[in-house]
Amino acid sequence: METRPSIDGKRFQRSIAIAPLRSRLRIVLGNAPWRRHERTGVRAGSRWPFTSQHADAASKGYVPFPFFLSYAASLAESRGFGVDLVDGIAEGLDEDAFVRRVRANNPDLVVLETSTPSIDVDLAMAERLKNEASTTIALSGPHASVFAQDVLRNPFVDYVLAGEYEETVSDLASAIEAGSDLNGVRGLCFRKDGAVVANPRRDLLDLNGLPWPARHLLPMYAYNDAFAGMPIPNVQMQASRGCPYGCIYCLWPQVMYGGRTYRTRDPVDVVNEMEWLLKHYEFKSVYFDDDTFNIGKKRMLQLCYEVSRRKIDIPWGIMARADTSDEETLKAMKDAGLYAIKYGVESGVQSLLDASGKSLDLEKTKHTVLLTKRLGIRVHLTFMFGLPGETHNTVDKTVQTALDLDPDSIQFSLATPFPGTEYFELADKRGLLLTKDWRMYDGLASPVIRTEQMTAQELQKALEGAYERWRKRLVGRKIRSNPLGYLKRISRSPGRFLVKASGLLL
Repeated sequence: METRPSIDGKRFQRSIAIAPLRSRLRIVLGNAPWRRHERTGVRAGSRWPFTSQHADAASKGYVPFPFFLSYAASLAESRGFGVDLVDGIAEGLDEDAFVRRVRANNPDLVVLETSTPSIDVDLAMAERLKNEASTTIALSGPHASVFAQDVLRNPFVDYVLAGEYEETVSDLASAIEAGSDLNGVRGLCFRKDGAVVANPRRDLLDLNGLPWPARHLLPMYAYNDAFAGMPIPNVQMQASRGCPYGCIYCLWPQVMYGGRTYRTRDPVDVVNEMEWLLKHYEFKSVYFDDDTFNIGKKRMLQLCYEVSRRKIDIPWGIMARADTSDEETLKAMKDAGLYAIKYGVESGVQSLLDASGKSLDLEKTKHTVLLTKRLGIRVHLTFMFGLPGETHNTVDKTVQTALDLDPDSIQFSLATPFPGTEYFELADKRGLLLTKDWRMYDGLASPVIRTEQMTAQELQKALEGAYERWRKRLVGRKIRSNPLGYLKRISRSPGRFLVKASGLLL
């Protein structure tokens, strides 16, 4: 039985799952707090882990939904294990509170998701939980998957779960419970007789065989991805996993999925989940946070048909590729409630897109973005600086492309070659990688590469300059949309206007 969550009053109120007492092994899955100086990080659920200056990531800004952790929790529950999921980032917990929450469950197994820029924090938390909760510790996520040998040199880490780990959690728990041989647990890395054993990676999951995520264990109204004005609170879903394209920098397809396989869920089940979420929670929009949502026209049209047939009247958004949808599909999505699209453009120079493996048709992309806007669908665009071949000239072309396309919201970032990706190997081989201090692999805070013609400092200035030009564009947009109102504000605070016009303030 499940109580209905409320958005009135406490932001982090959770629904409570009331289940019979179990004598089986107890599992706690965790997304530990990640704070460094004045910055707060996001990790689980993010393909691009980073820190920002928000004092509390749970109270403002982007908070991704931890898909791997929540699917692992639901699968373990379905197999009879006692399970809790503690998202320290979404709930705004400090380290002491996180440890107390984990210990309160008396866990037999704790699984923590890791990332490259947070690995020092992740290992410190693993050691603390080992000492204070006297439990078995397993680490999952991209960094642990790539560096299992190194991670398992720490005596307080018992296991690494490589790649997609939902089934690995349950299989490991069953093996521990039964005292059986661990060699049969695919995707598991562990120590045996002083050596690290890496079992074969498991086959990719059949997404249609997974139970829906264990949202009843999470503070659902804490999660937010409100790009381009998406109404909040919003809920994040997945209708597919993977991407058939070859972007050399993309983390999850290369590390978590081990290749370019594209898997989809049955559109009927996707809409079933969507309908259930809107019945049980008070969300105001839905965001499909797929690696690439819009591949397969027939599936797109079927999903739109199901949404329209059931009269599901709520705005929704998608992460999409700009050269894989035609006008018919976009119109069908709009008619079914599509509110906004994230398009990853990344560069305004075709040769850079080709060199990065993205193989995006830039001219078609520009046409699609303008078509999307003309249909009344809001647009968010992402760009990065530091792809192979980046120069001062290509930076200017990218920023000008962004301004010309005039999206509703935008993201500029520094290309970050995470370990396990082709870009990491390429940059390392060419001598373009500047550091292997993993704390620096934060594309919103610091560059870790240079290009043949640009230094790290120049890439950082390119990022800052792009945002400055974008802020000036926003000021101009506000003036054009409401000139009389803007003149009134100037008359009330001329000093603030001068600062704002300079691009220093939004």
